[in-house]
Amino acid sequence: MKVSVCIPTYNQSIYLEKAIRSAIRQTLAPFEIIVSDDASTDETPEVLNRLSAEIPHLKIIRQPANLGTSLNVDACLRAATGEFVVRLDSDDLLLPGYVEKLVGLLQAFPHAGYAHAAVMEVDQHDRAVKVRRLIRKSGYQKGGDALKAAISGYRVSANIILFRKEALQKAGYIKNIADFAEDYYLCASIAAQGYGNCYMDEVLSNYRVWMDAGKVRQKRKLAEINGLRRVFTEVLEPAYRQNYSILNLIKNKRSAFACQHADCLGWDEYSPAEKKELGHAIDRLSGSKRVKVVKWIYSNGYGESLKKAFWIMGLPKQLLKAIVLRFRSSNQALVSVSESFNSH
Repeated sequence: MKVSVCIPTYNQSIYLEKAIRSAIRQTLAPFEIIVSDDASTDETPEVLNRLSAEIPHLKIIRQPANLGTSLNVDACLRAATGEFVVRLDSDDLLLPGYVEKLVGLLQAFPHAGYAHAAVMEVDQHDRAVKVRRLIRKSGYQKGGDALKAAISGYRVSANIILFRKEALQKAGYIKNIADFAEDYYLCASIAAQGYGNCYMDEVLSNYRVWMDAGKVRQKRKLAEINGLRRVFTEVLEPAYRQNYSILNLIKNKRSAFACQHADCLGWDEYSPAEKKELGHAIDRLSGSKRVKVVKWIYSNGYGESLKKAFWIMGLPKQLLKAIVLRFRSSNQALVSVSESFNSH
């Protein structure tokens, strides 16, 4: 049994070494660590040259020109030769038991295409912010259930995932060339091939959330909307071609996503020309009357009032999630105390 850790990177030299060393420190050691450098312009090449002299199983791919996130991630995953493949961004970290615990889950459930877990969100200084977890018990989710769940969005705590290589191959790796939706596209494609997935409600990695001075995260919105549309048109809708009730559900979800992303039409970061392009992308995601109204509201400066209304409507769901997670944490604490008592 062999495990590959794949780390696509671009201009993140300040975090890259930490990510690589977190892969080395696994209780179940990977036999190869692959870093695909997407033509970085910072100190990434120097960091990798230094580490390659120290780490024999570190394999480095240097892209001659910048491919973009999706194609670079795809190249990194395709280079893996292990039976199991970890996808780790270069600003994130694996905790020591990540590989051992999630490989164990995939071995226990041979029809699972990937495994994922709760994460600790950290800031740019490695300070803990909050735990991200799903309202879902640890265990296996069948392929049909996973595919239907994908209609409502990307169902992971973060894009730190351990894949079964066989599932990657059958899904065709990342066929979505639009950046910032490639992980959603891949996991939905794996579910469309009939694979389920496993979740562990335990923090096994650190997921970094940071805001750069250039506000790149906001400006990637166009690619994100286009990538989201392709998940529906190329993966989910073809999977339910003969199921009209599910197709209608998908239509409604496309409308909901379009309304959600229409808030960018009120952002100051965008010029009028950029907002026009974003508006066209939103229309391609959904041209429903509801979306047209929401677009008008954001475009005409009434977005804050609409956001407050959406927040109020979503409050019951947020409260329910908080209660469920709090209840689950309390139960886990009681189980731990009980096990400790019984051991004595």
